[in-house]
Amino acid sequence: MPGAREQIRSLVLSGDTFDQPADEIKELQLEAARETFTAHRERVPLLRTRAAETGVEEVTGLDDLVPLLFSHTSYKSYPVSLITAGRWDRLLRWYTTVSAVEPGDVDMDGVRDIDEWTDRITAAGHRPYITSGTSGKVSFLNCAASDLSFLHDILEHLTCWPDPLPAKPTRRGYLLAPASGPMRSIDGFRWHADVFAQPGETRLLTDDPMRVSELMSSALLRRRIAEGAATPQEISSYENASGSRERELGAAMAEIVDDIAAHRDEPLLIAGMNNQQFTLIEALRARGVADGSLHPDTLVLSGGGNKGRALPDDYQQQLAAFYDGVRRVRSYGMTELQGSCLACEQGNYHVPPWVIPLVLDEPGEKLLNPEHGVVEGRFAFLDISLEGRWGGLISGDRVFVDFSPCACGRPGPAVLPDIRRYGDLGGDDKITCAATLDSYVRGMIH
Repeated sequence: MPGAREQIRSLVLSGDTFDQPADEIKELQLEAARETFTAHRERVPLLRTRAAETGVEEVTGLDDLVPLLFSHTSYKSYPVSLITAGRWDRLLRWYTTVSAVEPGDVDMDGVRDIDEWTDRITAAGHRPYITSGTSGKVSFLNCAASDLSFLHDILEHLTCWPDPLPAKPTRRGYLLAPASGPMRSIDGFRWHADVFAQPGETRLLTDDPMRVSELMSSALLRRRIAEGAATPQEISSYENASGSRERELGAAMAEIVDDIAAHRDEPLLIAGMNNQQFTLIEALRARGVADGSLHPDTLVLSGGGNKGRALPDDYQQQLAAFYDGVRRVRSYGMTELQGSCLACEQGNYHVPPWVIPLVLDEPGEKLLNPEHGVVEGRFAFLDISLEGRWGGLISGDRVFVDFSPCACGRPGPAVLPDIRRYGDLGGDDKITCAATLDSYVRGMIH
């Protein structure tokens, strides 16, 4: 008989992923948490160190998971100097401290920049997903080949849940994204196009790949500007390069707008982050494309991506109005999660069975999960599906989670729509364990 982890992972193909009896899932999740901890403690040095320091030898209940959770900053805990100085071997040592990767498996000989460093890890059978880097540093999140396969299964079988779409390539595709790059959103958009768009009928925002070095340089310079440390020449060069890039992407977006307007009566696939989607619908409205006028079999993928452009407070309502009547994915998630929490008919985000939600107090020290009812706190979780890294994480999100059955008739838990970043609520988003975890990492890489 397969283990608890495999039993839970198999639910993505079951047809009733979110309808499992709550008590049975809780029991299976706890056993899967034990299996996950046992496996990753041997493979992820930071988890092994954390377990030894906190005295957690086995998982007997959800409370045992709390001291084992990484902070969302753990995956960007590398010294920036390792990149600016080209210390690629030391950066790999950091990566293998927070990931299930053996240093000897990755060839660092002759690496010239962060893009080659990322490519070498990929060539060794892993996928280092990065985040946007708005804080000045990007996170590097390791995925194994099995993680990518599982993620593909999720989008193929659960897209538009609770009324999943059949996997048929019938749409004209528009991806508001680069041709490639180590971001989960880029891979996800491309995989959606493979499943739901007609072969050869997908248009990209740019044929250029996303370069990690450019993203990091921009992030670091924004940090220097915020700190008042950037020189006038650096700022001028950055503004010139950004202006040129924006003009190129603006021209590409205009072509996509024209094409969508010309084919609005056909089933379309439109995928992009919220800021790009908002730019798109503004341009389409200016072209005379009315709200709710796209073909009803159109599939829209959007989410995240609000950083870098101030969107109006009602941007979600505007997106919903323009895309009224089409198939639209509604979810709550993050790069650190496999898949997302998907919205039911009531608009609540149901947590998938391979994710154990752990609602913590604001410092991230105390588990608040009730047996029933709604609780407010910091969203943390253990994703038991992950093989490439430890899936226990404390996020920066303030959430309300309902552990009672949802009004849609399905069991909980479900994340309610009022989701905010602690950093946007006037606090400084301090997680108690973050400094300790960072000190562990520094000690390991030095």
